[in-house]
Amino acid sequence: MESSAYFPENDIVRARSNGVGVVMTTSLSSDVPVGYFSWAEYKIMDAPKPKTKPALGAAFISNCGAHNDRLTIMRMLQNEGVQIDSYGSCEQNVLGGRALNKLETLREYKFSLAFENSNVEDYVTEKFFQSLVAGSVPIVTGPPNIYDFAPASNSLVYIKDVSEVKAAASRIKYLAENETAYNETLQWKFNGPSDSFLALVDMAAVHSSCRLCIFVATKSRLKEEAAAPKRPCKCTSKSGSTLYHLYVRERGRFEMESVFIEGSKLSLAHLKQVVVDKFTALKHVPIWKTERPEVIRGNSDLRIYKIYPVGLTQREALYTWDFGGDKGLKAMVQKQPCLQLEVVFV
Repeated sequence: MESSAYFPENDIVRARSNGVGVVMTTSLSSDVPVGYFSWAEYKIMDAPKPKTKPALGAAFISNCGAHNDRLTIMRMLQNEGVQIDSYGSCEQNVLGGRALNKLETLREYKFSLAFENSNVEDYVTEKFFQSLVAGSVPIVTGPPNIYDFAPASNSLVYIKDVSEVKAAASRIKYLAENETAYNETLQWKFNGPSDSFLALVDMAAVHSSCRLCIFVATKSRLKEEAAAPKRPCKCTSKSGSTLYHLYVRERGRFEMESVFIEGSKLSLAHLKQVVVDKFTALKHVPIWKTERPEVIRGNSDLRIYKIYPVGLTQREALYTWDFGGDKGLKAMVQKQPCLQLEVVFV
């Protein structure tokens, strides 16, 4: 799937204005994101191999009319002393191209150019994920939020535009010449990626077609519930204490589980503990458990990464949602006693 820079109809606002009811694009702000990432497609935790190529980086670029300055940036890097073997039809300086196994070739380089064809939020393609698999540090230009997709904060070199090339080249050459510093950029391969990366890639453990069904069914259920008589989702005892009935499900599942929480104990920390206790009692197995590489599946303990109201986009859920502390949570529960929540386990 191409970005909205190439296909404007993929822009969410435009799609809505054209009457599209459910938007599925690479954007995490779409109703059902369809990303390039998944544990099934990419063996992200493959161990790095020794780097044997004299050039610092490899590039496979064949669209020479990109909607950004990626070719200019590549030339500027070379002018700054960063030697790049270019296998694609654009700026080609080595033979092989399409006849080569791209992934195996990338494994031999310290760096790889994960240069997207447009600078669009969340448009992160196989160029980036193949670099991660290969253990070749990605040099990225394109998506302005690429660090949302990084397995570790130091796992890539980002070049926003031509003004950052000189500094990026210095960073690349420093890493190439300092084995300890370079190895630190790949340490996530051995220690495991960040929770934020796990939460992102785990989303794809449920196929987008199934997530579409869940999205539509949830919309339908919420509509039916709004038209039905209100449920008594709270009760107050003679002593004045209130018990709230909330509904929680794991992201990627449709059915809800009931949890009960006392108003006097209503806090984010207590809510998370109640949810963990409930799902632990159910012997719940996270939906991603069999999809992740075995080395990062963890034990049977449940850990919550995010908990949020049903209906948020994944961009909101993973990166921007905030209850507003305990006070905000209390206000939301009091306003919506039958509050429906979704949880992301890592």
